[in-house]
Amino acid sequence: MARTSSPWYRVARDEWRVIYCGIDHLLGHHPPGVPPPRKQRKRWNAPPSIIEAFHKLMAAKPGTSPPQRPTAATVGGVFVKFLDWCEQNRSPRTYEWSKNHIQSFCNALNARSLAPATMPAEDLRPFHVSEWVDENRVLQPGRRVWGANHCRGAIAAVQRAFSWAEKVGHLVKSPIHHIEKPPPKRREQSLTSAEFAALLRHVKDDAFRGVLEFCWETGCRVQELRLLEAQHYKHDRGRFELPPRQAKGKKRWRLIYLTPRAVAIVAPLIRHHPDGPVFRNEDSMPYDAQNFNNRFCRLQKRLGREALGGVELDPERVRALAATLPRTKTEKGLRMEKSAKELLREARKKLSGAAAAKAGTKYALTSIRHSFATRLLEAGCDHVTVAALMGHVDATMLSRVYSHVGERTDFLREELLKASGGGSAARPSPEAQTPYRPAP
Repeated sequence: MARTSSPWYRVARDEWRVIYCGIDHLLGHHPPGVPPPRKQRKRWNAPPSIIEAFHKLMAAKPGTSPPQRPTAATVGGVFVKFLDWCEQNRSPRTYEWSKNHIQSFCNALNARSLAPATMPAEDLRPFHVSEWVDENRVLQPGRRVWGANHCRGAIAAVQRAFSWAEKVGHLVKSPIHHIEKPPPKRREQSLTSAEFAALLRHVKDDAFRGVLEFCWETGCRVQELRLLEAQHYKHDRGRFELPPRQAKGKKRWRLIYLTPRAVAIVAPLIRHHPDGPVFRNEDSMPYDAQNFNNRFCRLQKRLGREALGGVELDPERVRALAATLPRTKTEKGLRMEKSAKELLREARKKLSGAAAAKAGTKYALTSIRHSFATRLLEAGCDHVTVAALMGHVDATMLSRVYSHVGERTDFLREELLKASGGGSAARPSPEAQTPYRPAP
């Protein structure tokens, strides 16, 4: 049985509203001089004036007056209202993330001559979103390909705006409510000590090297590393202490325990930056959400060029790409024409960078965090201890996501031999290994 409509109170706007026949109606503001709104048995205690307005709405006969429907909304209008709400009620990082994806989608609509500012929101269809995502899955020079998780997040950002508009009453129903998203892909990457040492050899500046080593030693999260300040450092306890309002989940203190190498990294940084974030780039600027990703993308190209030993480009592809590049550039505030040599040089740079990125390995700080968990588990630490060091409430997430020990078959065999009393055995050579065949 459907629930009976009843007035409810919107705290942010001091409004009493009701959803009747699928339409969000405004009953009025909370009158002065009456007790503040509160819930009793899962229903709001509406004041008499609001109850009277509600009864008039319910008593109105169909057809006696035009139905109250939401004002015709446009795609651009929905996005503007959602971003305004997001800026006021969500973190700056969430707002920026939503804004970038929504702007990319609006650019794709404009490219199809579908102006978001005038396009009715009810005319939007799931294929508009799917085509935008598919375009960014194709490798193009100078632009990174969207992976499965990026595509999922992009769809969620656009879908979230229309779901919010439906929830607050700007739309009767979201037109892209049932759009399908790709399943999330778990990051399987985990580095050994030798792989991490090889990675560090390609890092030139000490600032970024310190970030990588600190994450390797402590297993901290990316957002935690960006928030660490001198006031969080407790030298006598050998750890950083983030309060709940800055920790993930905002319920518990996050304690990041330090090894001697981690202390050696942060001690001079704390002396140099007594205020503000501890970790900064070579220009003494704090890292933002995209700095680390950009550094790893450049590192990916560097590794790819080294693996390829040089990139041979097709002259025809270079000339074809040069013909599509912008013909002008800005230098010292002046607009100037690019020469033919500059266009060819820019095209070669884009094509060689795309080839190197395809051949190189993309790392991330999350991979180093996974490696931290794997190293401790292989060293014999129990799951509960490792989970506590990584800042998890329990070991469920650790065993489900971060443990890559199950992929190390040689390690599992050695552990089996130890448990069975056989001791550690020498690893057989590949020639001595024979495939398993079941007995007839």
